[in-house]
Amino acid sequence: MDFFKNRIYLDYVSSTPIDSEMMGTFPALSAEAVTANPSALHKEGQAAKKALTDARSLVSQTLSAHADEIIFTSNATESDNIALQGAVKAFMANGIAEKDIAIITTDIEHSAVLETVHALAQKHAVVVLETEHGILDPKAIAIPEDAKAVIVSVMYVNNEIGTVQDIATIAKRMRFLRKHNPDIAMVLHVDATQAPLHYRLNVQKLGIDMMTLGATKLYCPKGVGMLYVKRKTPVAAVLYGGGQEFGIRPGTQAVQLIHDFAHALQYAQNNVEEYSAHISDIQQKFEANITKRIPSAKITAQGLDRTPHISHIALEKFDSELLVLELDARGVAVSAKSACKNDLPRGASPERGDVNESVIMERIYRKGWGAVRFSFGRMTTSDDVENAVTALAAVLEKYS
Repeated sequence: MDFFKNRIYLDYVSSTPIDSEMMGTFPALSAEAVTANPSALHKEGQAAKKALTDARSLVSQTLSAHADEIIFTSNATESDNIALQGAVKAFMANGIAEKDIAIITTDIEHSAVLETVHALAQKHAVVVLETEHGILDPKAIAIPEDAKAVIVSVMYVNNEIGTVQDIATIAKRMRFLRKHNPDIAMVLHVDATQAPLHYRLNVQKLGIDMMTLGATKLYCPKGVGMLYVKRKTPVAAVLYGGGQEFGIRPGTQAVQLIHDFAHALQYAQNNVEEYSAHISDIQQKFEANITKRIPSAKITAQGLDRTPHISHIALEKFDSELLVLELDARGVAVSAKSACKNDLPRGASPERGDVNESVIMERIYRKGWGAVRFSFGRMTTSDDVENAVTALAAVLEKYS
């Protein structure tokens, strides 16, 4: 691909390029479906509505869900916000007081969850569970004292160090708590944005109530996300407007983007084993090369349950952002932290929710360590990762 000419792109966690070969396998939409508003009553509007219905049906089949459990949004961050704020609002509409609603999450969540939880903490009880090297012990989930409603939000695959949570066991823990506390309403939300390329997302087998996904990790055009909401799960609208998306997410739907997202998700789930095997091979070669050529480097969470597409490398006495800039100058694109944290609004806290700085680097490593995140994808080759290690070694040599 021309995009990668003279560059090595190893930041697939932030965003995937468009896979034109994959996109070429998708059925084309009619001009009417792409142009018209799916809420319109005329012929063109009905064509758009059918395309939207077909996409929703495809997503529901891919996830083993019901069509009316799929809500399309503009991105995964919006889906996280609707899940958490919407559940709180629904509980309050059902007569539960603000002070009696508790939100439980972990210290390694994406900022879309942690910042939302931080905002909700002004009126509701919040518990942020500490993870052991990025892995949550499901038994740590407990009902806060006096809580009458509990929302638990846990990410499937961490976007910075790559650790994977045992979602099915966490859901089992939730069922145990429900059984022994039948008067307390409970909801389990999972941000699975980084998961669909490597893990099966059968929502029935996972046993979850809500799940977030986004297009930025599926090799299709950006600008669309999704929230799975299990039937009877309490979620209220947090935006106001029309009655689109079952009244939960108002606004005219982006039919073409949703169509592409639905087919990209199906494509990802249909190729999980083959894709993961390729990426695992790439990761193993990369990390073996790192260990051989840069023995002072530490591979975060090595030996734990990790996704194959992320390698988080820690280095003593190196500034993370300097490493990123030096690698970029050598034609290698990587990240030092989630790209979503680089453009914070005035007054926002840059350290809150920053896994590299506030959790991993402080808990596992001594002061003065830096880290870079290498992430791999469909277009990554063995030569790419070998050359990336060479570039990293050159940076370290420059500052030795």
